[in-house]
Amino acid sequence: MRWEPAPDLHARLARIARALGFGHVDTSRVYCLRLYGARANAWARIWGLPSVFQQALGLPAAYAVEFLCPAFDRLPQDEQDRVIIHELLHIPTTFSGGVRPERSRSLRIDRRTVERYYRRYRQVAAWGRSGPR
Repeated sequence: MRWEPAPDLHARLARIARALGFGHVDTSRVYCLRLYGARANAWARIWGLPSVFQQALGLPAAYAVEFLCPAFDRLPQDEQDRVIIHELLHIPTTFSGGVRPERSRSLRIDRRTVERYYRRYRQVAAWGRSGPR
């Protein structure tokens, strides 16, 4: 397996987080990587830096998002945006280094939830391009 930094995906992730008002996500501490050679049945995975390592190494909370290539790169851009939103939803509002599960009391991260956030993102993005109407 081989990892490469993905600054283009980081820029998109930051733009989406900003548009959706995810102020709890410190995008300077979210790292995006393209992963080649993985055989997982996923398009992306998010990893948090556990608090034990934060304490031991004197580091702040951080996250790494792996985009599994070439599968992710083959997706249409709108599906890629949905995958990015899905991964962002795994970051808890505490930005603690933990990863929010697919199902919790406060949020269910499923296709319907992602689609709701995606529609909101498209509205904000369209409004930003055209200005107020």
